[in-house]
Amino acid sequence: MRVLFTGWAWPSHVYPMVPLAWACRAAGHEVRIAAPPDLESVIVRAGLTPVRVGRDVDVTGVVRSFVREVARGNGSGPAPRPVGGKPSAETPRALRMFVELAESMVDDLTAFARDWRADLIVYDPTAWAGPLAAAAVGVPSVRQLYGVDLLFPARAAMSRALEPICDRLGLGEVDPLGALTVDPCPAELQKDVPGVRRRMRYLPYNGAYDVSPATSPERPDRPAICVTWGTTMSRLGHRFFLAGHVARALAGVDAEVVLAVTPAQRAILGTLPPNVRVVGSAPLHLLLPAVDLVVHHGGAGSMLTSLVNGLPQLALPQLPDHIGHARRLAATGAGLALDPAEGFEAAEIRRAAEDMLASPGHERSARRLSREMAAHSTPAALVADLERLAGVP
Repeated sequence: MRVLFTGWAWPSHVYPMVPLAWACRAAGHEVRIAAPPDLESVIVRAGLTPVRVGRDVDVTGVVRSFVREVARGNGSGPAPRPVGGKPSAETPRALRMFVELAESMVDDLTAFARDWRADLIVYDPTAWAGPLAAAAVGVPSVRQLYGVDLLFPARAAMSRALEPICDRLGLGEVDPLGALTVDPCPAELQKDVPGVRRRMRYLPYNGAYDVSPATSPERPDRPAICVTWGTTMSRLGHRFFLAGHVARALAGVDAEVVLAVTPAQRAILGTLPPNVRVVGSAPLHLLLPAVDLVVHHGGAGSMLTSLVNGLPQLALPQLPDHIGHARRLAATGAGLALDPAEGFEAAEIRRAAEDMLASPGHERSARRLSREMAAHSTPAALVADLERLAGVP
């Protein structure tokens, strides 16, 4: 079987697909990951074969504007369910961004899928060139979620947004949800989301790193808190990267604070209190078994990696999709989500962290979700489903 994976040019949208791509390769299938040029080195370092498609599209300014709207109290959640057949006022701009990304990739992706004779296309849920190319060459498409299924409520609006590309390619209506959805989330984290889906065990992949971090706490007699802010927020601008602010807010907490950052982020942390240990270039999944609480930006990777380890989480989200993840997490009881409109004051952060360390309820909920995630099918087991879908004996 020839399996073509595809995502757009942010590493956090490719990382979740790596374990399934590895599983397909280990099962003896041919695997390629098609993405814009900026992701080529990320794919190579994952031990997989990249294919350049399309051009790099700079969406940083658009995403940054979402943060500003959230700070003003607008756009503070995932795309709402369309009413009366029309998307909400907050939906079109995000859809336009995803359509532009699809337009930039679809021709090259279709040409490669046809020339390579792909049997199946697996795509990030925001990489809509995937189902379009699959429809153009007549093969099934599989949507692999990286977190909560926030786009499903806008399914009809998504289809309408893709109509111009479908017309240009000579296609009928293309379902942006594909023939199958691979879902890494525990069922409780998803809410009333129908459709054909398979649960897949979440195996954290945080990129390739050259060092192994020291994971043992310096003071085993007190709790440890891990603060991580992913890679997206620092890419949008230093003022959106709140890891240093959070570490300073936790100065009065009787806990060791571990800051998990990239080397570039380390330079923008500012002055740190003495109870903070900075760990750079460290895979998050190697650090978390030694901590008691995770504070993060609401990114899906940080959230799911923390849940795998059964850890309670405090989320300070600034982007609409991060807010969607954080709210769903809080609804399960496994974490708390602070309101970005209130400014993430230091006293509020410190109080929330102390309350979570003192109460076992969030940890119990997190461990319950961790057990459910461990019972999901492994990526290796899901390969047989992909084979059946592609009609490969």
